[in-house]
Amino acid sequence: MKKLNLAVAGVALTGVSAFGAGFALYEGSASGTALGGAVMGKAQDASTLFYNPAAMSDFTNVVVTAGFVTEHPTADTAINGHHGRKMDPGAFMLPHAYAVVPLPYDFSFGLGFAPEFGLGTHYNPDWEMAWNTRSTFVEGLTLNPNISYRITDKWSVAAGIRLLYFKFDQYSNPWAVSDGNYYGTMRNHLKGDNGFTDWGWELSTRYKFTDSISAGVLYKSYIDTTVKGYNHTRVRSRDYAAADAQADEAVRQRLTAMGLAGTPYWDAYYAQAMQQATAQAHQTVDSSLDSAAAGNTGNAHADIRLPQSVTIGGNWDVTETVHLGSALTWTEWSSMPEINFHLPSGVKTTKLNWHDVYRIGLGGAWDFHENFTFLASYVYDMDPCSHRRNDGSTMLPPGDRHITTVGLQWHWGNLDVTVCYGLVFMMSHDAYFTDSLGNDWKFDTHNGLSQSAGVSVSYRF
Repeated sequence: MKKLNLAVAGVALTGVSAFGAGFALYEGSASGTALGGAVMGKAQDASTLFYNPAAMSDFTNVVVTAGFVTEHPTADTAINGHHGRKMDPGAFMLPHAYAVVPLPYDFSFGLGFAPEFGLGTHYNPDWEMAWNTRSTFVEGLTLNPNISYRITDKWSVAAGIRLLYFKFDQYSNPWAVSDGNYYGTMRNHLKGDNGFTDWGWELSTRYKFTDSISAGVLYKSYIDTTVKGYNHTRVRSRDYAAADAQADEAVRQRLTAMGLAGTPYWDAYYAQAMQQATAQAHQTVDSSLDSAAAGNTGNAHADIRLPQSVTIGGNWDVTETVHLGSALTWTEWSSMPEINFHLPSGVKTTKLNWHDVYRIGLGGAWDFHENFTFLASYVYDMDPCSHRRNDGSTMLPPGDRHITTVGLQWHWGNLDVTVCYGLVFMMSHDAYFTDSLGNDWKFDTHNGLSQSAGVSVSYRF
């Protein structure tokens, strides 16, 4: 039996996230999260650096904001109509920190640190589609310096740089396949980062139509990043069924050609020949699997284009105590149709075929006490992959999301403390895949839910 030319499939940047459209994140602060991002026209605290840096001109003193928002996504899965493993990667902490410093001549400087991209998933190692992905964690943090300028009392603009740190870590159990036959399962670990070497830019503006009505626009550019890391593959399990069947067929053909078919010598010759043939076949399988694992272990990299986006929104102070806001974000996920991973064994392509999405947020605040403000919001978040078929990734549970969040602010002098709690309801949907043996798989999720909670502390000097 000649050495097998094994194809190790299933290596991809994949995962499941409940964080946002694609794997974009919008949890810039507790106040911004509680208001559904509807803070484009009016700065709440220093996290305006995340939502609309042009609104920094609202501040006449130094303002700092810091805190975190947690996310805990879960979902039930079904594979080919049968109940599958539950997706539960645990809770993730998304930290943020910002500082805004007013400068002379109507300028302001701000520096922010927050997550812009991220996802996480974890399935049991023996779930049915572990050949596609078993667990994935992606983290994209940006360091964001910005300069704003107040052109008039009503109009301000800002420009900034987004320095990106992008990291991924993924496990999968791809199959070892040759000529349509299955010979075992590998355990693949792919990890890497971009070393904080890539960047994008952003432009924003804010205009006050009246003292109570204002609007803003924020544009974020593409970020082209090269993620460099290491891929490690080892043999997880070995399957000799196909090799034994091939050995049996070869032995029968050889003994038949020798004229032993139907003779009293068949059983003895067959047993002896099969013992030798299966031993050789098993050795060939072992050698081929070990060789494939070694050949897929080494340095790896991928070039990824993170999408551009535009957010527009407005705010209205209905009364002195009631405030409303809205925000609409467009993200061009179609700019990333696939991801090509350059591995030691060759290029592995993950087809995404995502489409552009919109995210709509409506938020409101009520100053029901001189020291307390109640915050609430609703967000509709489109899924970029809800119409996919035969793609190579279980990256997101297919289906749009409905997000409701509430929050409470406590004001004490120059100190503001905001807490928030939210629920992300992921709509049920299905997707279809084809494995390396040509089998079709139907993957769908239901009971998708993510819980978020956060706190931010702001101080105005």
